[in-house]
Order: sequence, then structure tokens, then C-alpha cells
Amino acid sequence: MATIGLRDLYRAPITVGEGGEETYGTPVRMAKAISAEMSVEVAEAILYADDGADEVVKEFVSGELTLNVNDLMPADLAAILGQTQDDDQVVYAGENDDPPYMAIGFRAKKTNGMYKYIWLYKVKFAIPSESYQTKGDSIEFTTPEITGQFIKRPDGLWKAEHVALPTETAAQGWFTKVREQNNTLRAANSGRLSQNKI
Repeated sequence: MATIGLRDLYRAPITVGEGGEETYGTPVRMAKAISAEMSVEVAEAILYADDGADEVVKEFVSGELTLNVNDLMPADLAAILGQTQDDDQVVYAGENDDPPYMAIGFRAKKTNGMYKYIWLYKVKFAIPSESYQTKGDSIEFTTPEITGQFIKRPDGLWKAEHVALPTETAAQGWFTKVREQNNTLRAANSGRLSQNKI
């Protein structure tokens, strides 16, 4: 079913522990979303046997997320680009800036009143291009666009996606924390990973 809207853009910082385990901080609402474009790169291999294709393997490699928003506030720029912000809320860009990985979440309304909820687990943004234009006889809006690359987490996951009404349980808590697998699914996946190592 088609989507007819986009809203509620959030970012959540990633903290890496001593053992390399990644945890998410509390999601923070960003600017108002205008558009979000995602493209995915997939690696493909074909095994040929008996003069024909015998097996095809396709795996996620990475992706690109381009966000167009109504504005990028200094706090958002500092957070997503690894820039510094002083006590007067002035943001400074420098050669030592190191954009951190973070989770990005948003939702898109569908024609039946439901929403598609998305979390991209590990995104790193690049410094955006900027464009300014003098005011003329007619009003023209100039809105910022920023592009980031998203990759898999250490556990292999790169996205969480859910379609639901806003009143459903999973949807109600979607932006209070980054969505993780429920206990039943996590246990099943852990069992499969253990079996693969045997």
C-alpha cells in the first residue's frame, strides 16, 4: 500500500562498551521531515553447476539515506556531525570532527490510516552542502539536505520496520527507545547463532 506522508524524525546516539557491545541512548526528535530516500547496495554471487545457475546468494552490504528537512538546528548538527557546541550554543566545525554512528527513526503514513515505522540501526552522516539565495519578488524556500551511509550492526541487523496503527503497542513505544527484537525472537536468533558456530 502506498505512503502519503512522512513525519517524526528521530536520532539516537550509539555508545560502544568496553567489550564492543553497542547500546542506544534516548531518541531525540530532530527537524520536521520533508523527504527521506533510502537506497541499498546488495552483493550478489551466482554458483554455476552442470552448465547452469545452481545457487544465487544476495546479501545486504550498505545503504544510503538522504534526508530533506525544514531546518537543521545547531544541536542536531553537532550531534550528527561530531562537531562541538559551546555554552552560547554556537557550533564549530573543524578538521578533527568525527561524525558518530547513530540510529535514525521515522514514520510514513499509509493510505489506510496505518503508518510504516522505521529504525535504521547504524547511520553515519557526511557534511551537507549548503545553498543560500537572496530574497526576490516571490517567496522561495531553501531547505537543508543531508546524506548518510548505513551499515549492519555487529549482530547483522541493519533495520527494524513495522506497519501498524498508532494505537498499537509497538507503535506507541517506537520513538521512546530504539526498537530491538522481543525476547522470544532474540532467544531464537541466539540459538541459531550458537548452532552455526558448532
